[in-house]
Amino acid sequence: MDFDSKQKVLVAIYMEYQKDIPDMEQITAESVGMERKVFLTSLEKLENESLIRGIKFVRGGGETLMAHMGHTMMTPYGLNYVENKLNIQPEKSGLEKMKDISQKAAAWGWNEAKDFAAKVVSEIIQSQANK
Repeated sequence: MDFDSKQKVLVAIYMEYQKDIPDMEQITAESVGMERKVFLTSLEKLENESLIRGIKFVRGGGETLMAHMGHTMMTPYGLNYVENKLNIQPEKSGLEKMKDISQKAAAWGWNEAKDFAAKVVSEIIQSQANK
């Protein structure tokens, strides 16, 4: 399955969203394997299309310089989009969803998503063990 840059960023946000306490600042150009300008443009598009909300952009000189993602959230439309695109059942737990994504990312050869998903799975398991 092929993903454009915007979809890769959205899937990374979706994965982080599955945690009990997401830290959206973990989503960076490096973590999704793309250039900074492409990453920032993807975020702007995702917000414009109402797939995510809550990003604070810093702009100057006619361009976007950075994005503060600390309060970024998926919209219901964004959640539905990702789950349809990845064929994920919405009623599954966050851990089950992440395991599915990890397996699919490995099959797609999308190493950044596979590595990020494995990290999120580990953090979800750890947080459940601490309850």
